[in-house]
Amino acid sequence: MATLHFGDRSITTDEIQDLLATDHPMVERFRFEESPGGSWRGGLDFALHIVPRRGVRYLQQRDTRGRRVEPVWRTLDGGEVVGQGNRAIWSEGSELVAENCTFFPNQEFNDLGIGSALYVAMERFYRHLGINRVTLLAVDVGVYVWARQGFAFAHGGAGGLVKDLERFVRNHDPSVTLERSAFSESWDLANYDAPGVTIDGYRAGKAFMLLGAPSWHGVKYLDSERHNAVAEASRRETFSRLPEKIDGAPGELAVR
Repeated sequence: MATLHFGDRSITTDEIQDLLATDHPMVERFRFEESPGGSWRGGLDFALHIVPRRGVRYLQQRDTRGRRVEPVWRTLDGGEVVGQGNRAIWSEGSELVAENCTFFPNQEFNDLGIGSALYVAMERFYRHLGINRVTLLAVDVGVYVWARQGFAFAHGGAGGLVKDLERFVRNHDPSVTLERSAFSESWDLANYDAPGVTIDGYRAGKAFMLLGAPSWHGVKYLDSERHNAVAEASRRETFSRLPEKIDGAPGELAVR
């Protein structure tokens, strides 16, 4: 057991593991691992490894590259590589700041709520340290996922992306017209649902964020009721579907 120090705060690796506990039925634990060499910021770089829970049956709907496959029930053997997230914490004056650096998922396990459960645990850890500001660069599927987790555009509002969204959707249904004033945050784009419009099996906003939107810098303030409400609604929606995809999953999992 090691003790980590952040200014006047300290925490043991055992305490970190307790904070990273999860009730997700497919995850045994999120294993904390300090990155060798430390951080160029003088803080802490670390990895979180997703350790699967052996014996759980789940509905595989994607291959390892995220492509849809014919659904089939499989059982975890405990040796699967589910994914790994890399994170950093450093000081800016008297403030501790966190960054969600990278996430390397095995995309076979997308849409099973594992990423959401990981971030629930991460926020518990961040809050324990007194961290309020979390930053990231949203890329690939994160362009959609992080918007749903309550991360706002760090540099201004939706701006030209609203025009891009409208153009994207009208390529599929020319009759669609957006009320542009209704789109000010990343999650307004991600949650947009044009009635009667489905693109590659997704609602319009999700399809745009996954297929048409660029990467973006995001920020979340953990004391923001609005940011937290967006994330909680998304997680409840995700977790409510788990009993259909995971054998033995409870009807409701802890969101925070």
